[in-house]
Order: sequence, then C-alpha cells, then structure tokens
Amino acid sequence: MSNRVKPPRRTQTERSDRTRKLLHEATIALLMETGYSNTTSLGIAKRAGVSRGAQTHHYPEKIDLIVAATEDMFDTFAEGLAEQARHLRSGKLSLDAFLELVWLRMLDGDWFYASLEIIVAARGDAQLRQRLQPAIFSLHNRFEAIWRETFTAAPDSDADPVIIMNIFLNVFRGMAVQAVLRPDKAFLQDMLKVTSGLLREQVRPVVE
Repeated sequence: MSNRVKPPRRTQTERSDRTRKLLHEATIALLMETGYSNTTSLGIAKRAGVSRGAQTHHYPEKIDLIVAATEDMFDTFAEGLAEQARHLRSGKLSLDAFLELVWLRMLDGDWFYASLEIIVAARGDAQLRQRLQPAIFSLHNRFEAIWRETFTAAPDSDADPVIIMNIFLNVFRGMAVQAVLRPDKAFLQDMLKVTSGLLREQVRPVVE
C-alpha cells in the first residue's frame, strides 16, 4: 500500500492563471517566429496546448490575446529592470555590468523583437494601437520611475537623468534592430563600450 501523499488539486483560479500564462507564452513565441499577420488565435491555442474553447473563454479575439500577452511581457521586463537597478544602487552591479545586462535582455530576450512586431502592426491598425497605448504609457512611467530612483546628473551635467536614460534605451533599440542584419557581436560590444562612456558624462548611479 502506497503512503505517498497526493499533491493538492489546483484551484480554479490557479488553473485559469496557468492557462493564461501558457497562452501568453505561446502568443509571444509565435510573434517571434511567424510575425503578427501569421499569428492566429487557433495557432496560439495549439502552441499553448489548450483547447480552442479555453482560449476563447479567456480571450475571445486575437487582439485580446495580443494585448494581454504584451502587458505580461512588459511587466516581466520592467520587473527585471527594476531588480537590476536595485543591484546597481546597492553596489552589487557596476554601471558597465548594469548596461550589459539591459542590453543582453533586449538582444537575447523576447521583449524587444516581439514588441517590434506589435509596434509595426499597430502602425497600420488603429484598434490595436488604441488598445496598446495604455500599456505603453504604463511601461514608460515605470521606466522613468526606475531612472529617477537610480540615477542623478553627473557633476558637470545639468541634463535630466530620465531624458538621458530614455535616449540610451532608444540607442539600445537601434542597436538591436541593426543586429538583425548585422549580427556582429564584436562591433556591438564596441558600441556598448562607447555608450557606457558617454553615459558616464551625463549621469551617476545613486548609491544607497
């Protein structure tokens, strides 16, 4: 007779959360692999391993899935950035190491390239653009809160750290776009080194 204790059954809320998470992950994966126009609700459900009924129960339309998955992806990226910023303020990370981590998460993760697919699609889709704007504004507000908490102007600079960090994040986005057709790691690393030097002229990390 087995004495093994059966794990407790998941609640309905836990099952629903798990289903939504699988759908979000499948949505981002398909956006990365096939692009926005070729990503379908049925394809997402199959990729997630859930029934079409379960998918439509949580997200009736493709746009609902895209928006929810994008919000989840933005939250994950912002949370990771906030954690890295805390390590920078505490001294666990140098400024160079912080920038390297931000760059690697943008280059190797799904946040930038999946969001690029969505942004291009939203340019010609007014409904998608309208639905995504609150998530974009929320993400930028979170970024700016992190920048204000983490950076101050360098001694010889009167620039707003929020403006400076937004500029450098846009530089990273441009580098990531270039890396699609010019995946030259040495060249990208040289640009990152120069970027770090330019950044030091404008801001300093806040030390806690």
